[in-house]
Amino acid sequence: MSPCLHVTPLPPLTCPHAPSPCPPAEAGVTIASVDRHPTREPFHYLVRDTEQRGLCLHDGHLVATKPISVVPNKHLERQRCPLIVGIRGGTKALSCGKGPEPQLKLEEVGLLDLFMRGEEATPYTFYKTFGGSTHTFEAAAFPGFFLSTAPGPGEALVVAPPPAVTSFYLRRK
Repeated sequence: MSPCLHVTPLPPLTCPHAPSPCPPAEAGVTIASVDRHPTREPFHYLVRDTEQRGLCLHDGHLVATKPISVVPNKHLERQRCPLIVGIRGGTKALSCGKGPEPQLKLEEVGLLDLFMRGEEATPYTFYKTFGGSTHTFEAAAFPGFFLSTAPGPGEALVVAPPPAVTSFYLRRK
């Protein structure tokens, strides 16, 4: 059985970057330079959707205590900020699959291995775009489909076209 991805509502915390409250620092993102291998001391960011729900892993489900790790995909369009997304210290990667339709899942593959594979890492790559105070993550393998939280708490995280909840707040930890 492949793991599902979920979101969990978290209690609010005031953040200077957002007009509404943000939950506490429990989920993070690691970002490394596009020009070199990921650094030993990564940057950590809080990740929350616009409904103030965070992401975490619990019993194989993405639910808000585990950091999210990100390394660049240096073989895709650099100006679009291509990031390979994973969890568990970069030992599992988030994939949209290779079929005709995107199917979001976690796979047992290391982010650093994917970093070296070039375009083979496209199913694991999301283009991060900044708009105002939020970021979106568009699936590189499925243009027009974005990382999205479901409308209800505890529902599976998906890849969906807008108008789904596709915007996320990132805040450096």
